[in-house]
Amino acid sequence: MLLLEAKQLEKTYGDRQVIQAEELFVYEGDRIGVVGKNGEGKSTLLKMLAGVLASDGSGFVKAYGDIAYIPQLEDRDASLDGRVKKQWNVSQASNERMSGGEQTRKKIAQALSTSAKILIADEPTSHLDLKGIEKLEAELIHFPGALILISHDRELLNRVCTSVWEVESGEVNQYDGNVDAYLQQKEHERERQQFEYVQFQKEKKRLEEAARKQSETSKSLRKAPKRMGNSEARLHKRSVGQKKAKLDNRAKAIRSRIEQLDVKEKPKEAKPIQFDVQTFQAMHSKTVLSFENVTIQVGESLLVSRISGSIQPGDKLAITGPNGAGKTTLLHLIEKANAPGIKLARPAVLATFHQRLEQLDEERSILENVSDSSAYEETFVRTVLARLLFREEEVHKKVGVLSGGERMKVALANVLLSQANVLLLDEPTNYLDLQSRQALVDVLQAYPGTVVFVTHDRHLLQSIATHVLPLEKGVITEVGRRTTAPVMKKDEELLTIEIELTETISKLSITTDDAEKDALEKRYEQLLEKKRSLAKRS
Repeated sequence: MLLLEAKQLEKTYGDRQVIQAEELFVYEGDRIGVVGKNGEGKSTLLKMLAGVLASDGSGFVKAYGDIAYIPQLEDRDASLDGRVKKQWNVSQASNERMSGGEQTRKKIAQALSTSAKILIADEPTSHLDLKGIEKLEAELIHFPGALILISHDRELLNRVCTSVWEVESGEVNQYDGNVDAYLQQKEHERERQQFEYVQFQKEKKRLEEAARKQSETSKSLRKAPKRMGNSEARLHKRSVGQKKAKLDNRAKAIRSRIEQLDVKEKPKEAKPIQFDVQTFQAMHSKTVLSFENVTIQVGESLLVSRISGSIQPGDKLAITGPNGAGKTTLLHLIEKANAPGIKLARPAVLATFHQRLEQLDEERSILENVSDSSAYEETFVRTVLARLLFREEEVHKKVGVLSGGERMKVALANVLLSQANVLLLDEPTNYLDLQSRQALVDVLQAYPGTVVFVTHDRHLLQSIATHVLPLEKGVITEVGRRTTAPVMKKDEELLTIEIELTETISKLSITTDDAEKDALEKRYEQLLEKKRSLAKRS
């Protein structure tokens, strides 16, 4: 049953077209995840579908049922009955006195307490702790109507959504399956582009070689020897002229074929990240950080008592727990290194990332902000910025023109590329889009130092953490090793395959031997299949 249709949607701000969608249809039971980079227009699209924002031109949205809309920011203070407030743990306080998590829970409760057939939600997991996210996930799965959802929580999108809308350069591209399936399709597209590029380069090189040989043969045709008679010389000249004309025409035809080839652009490849061991200040002590009966207290309120445990150089410790459990407070105590029971090794050099961005100079560029405090060469700084999706000339943008998510990435790069060997990160994936979150995972996996981070991001936790410290009010707790090893995106086997793929592509582009080409193409396909199998296992 059709619940919503949109046609000829357009929205332009200044000279930038944010959205241009020919037609979109939403049916009963649809679970649509909307993804795209920060600033691509995802929220604008949802506002248009919810009827909050009108389309430019003749575009329209028609809904065949009530719509419940959860925006990123909610100003109105709608009333809720007691049952719903209790279900979502919503306080009686006004919005001004509510925490971020309480305001988010209130928005969700307001939307789910209606009888709407269409639920449109923009970042509903903002400020929710893990329990809140899991509760929301269950509610969304069992929502009886259609769901259109923006979220940067990969686990939520995977478990809830059955299709994906990708907003890119104003267009809305549709994919079947959850986010993992979408990312796999994107990787297959990139692999196809790479293969087509290799084939294009091979054919271009073959034709150029053929044209060169024709031209050389034409030039090598000799004039008539002096000892030839006039009649013989005329015949020879005519014969040579005819052959030369044929060869020149063939060379010209080949060059014309080269010009008519369907040009294939080389897909962009992310450079591998390898921190310079000589620049990075390694720690040789057995223990980096230890807790011995540490108590967290705010004013008269005792949050956590008797935290114990330790971590070693290179460990990645995730601090988890519900909102208000003292996670950020503990991070501050570690940073100060003067709380009773907390010990930091003497060689430890700390760098802290938090949600406040005062340390960024808005009048200076991304590259200047990061390079000023970096211990690394500019080439490596650019590599890390490129992995965080600041590519080529984008690094020269002033920080003042960046979105909130982009500024977060600049602040993260500052910390990652500093002279520190211990990083303290408070909710590092907040405000980051899906691609940027995965990029951060890649960089943190390559980082050789110790990381202590507060997070509600399940994908980050599963991909990075070697140890977990769960905080809960009034509960004695200790640092524990994760029972499952972090899911490494590029383990040794995958890295070996990537290297051989690069070597194979390089050989394919230069070889002229047909038998070798066939063997290399066969090996190329085998390597791609192995890479896909590894990706499925992870």
